[in-house]
Amino acid sequence: MDELGHILREARETKGLTLAEVQDKIRINSRFLQALENSEYERLPTPVHVRGFLRNYARFLGLDPQPLLNRYELSRNNRPAPVMADRDSGGLASSLPLRDDQPFFDPVNVEVESGQRRSPESVLRLVIILALIGFLYLLGNRFIPLLLGNGDGTEALTEGITAAIQNITSNQGETSDPDLAEGTAVVSSGVITSTSRNNSETTPSAISSPTPTRPTLPAVMEVINLELQITERTWMEVTIDGDIVFSGIAVKDLTFEWAAQEEAKILTGNAIGVFVTINEIPLGRLGGRGESKEEVWQTTN
Repeated sequence: MDELGHILREARETKGLTLAEVQDKIRINSRFLQALENSEYERLPTPVHVRGFLRNYARFLGLDPQPLLNRYELSRNNRPAPVMADRDSGGLASSLPLRDDQPFFDPVNVEVESGQRRSPESVLRLVIILALIGFLYLLGNRFIPLLLGNGDGTEALTEGITAAIQNITSNQGETSDPDLAEGTAVVSSGVITSTSRNNSETTPSAISSPTPTRPTLPAVMEVINLELQITERTWMEVTIDGDIVFSGIAVKDLTFEWAAQEEAKILTGNAIGVFVTINEIPLGRLGGRGESKEEVWQTTN
């Protein structure tokens, strides 16, 4: 063993590694590593392999490979040319030796490059990032218009406000006399009587959307043919002869028709959006924009 092999073995033993452990790390056969430590370079296929294995082994042990390569070249000049034979196969290898400048298969470099392949964890992270981006996109499409008052956000806001007004109106109807509630009108025997008290301090909505004078219905009505034309989106509940026939959001341009034998009742959260016609007599809109309104009509037979 010359000084080069002694340096390699001493560095390996200092790290507490066996040849088998080094083989697992740098993918160089342990018999080639042992040949380097014993300075038996003829056991390696070519000088090119010797240089490549020596360089990788030195780097793994934390040694500077260049002085070791220089020492190998010096010892090589004092040795006869190695016989190129493949001891595993028992036959001669190629009769043409490899050139010193021929590209050499570097197992360490190959291991590093294979580590750069996309692992399942990195694919999972990529999927999570794409899902998060899609969620943020949908979140922005849904709620930014709501904040700006545009698109579907406005409809959702109007629907929520209308539902809230309806809940408040329902609670007021349960805890107070309906005949005393503000804005309530009762129609009995075809005559409309409003229970709204005159108030000099009218609200802005009442000023902007006044309810026009309605035509008088016939004094005798054996049946109530109710027609509702929706001119604005509104929450509405319709009761015919004690049965709720509609309850929910009515959108613009819809038309509803029912026939009541005894009583027809409407409750809405946006009175201006409902245009009423009874027995082909147009009564007009129920009230102002955003106004909660309840109307009742009864037959006289």
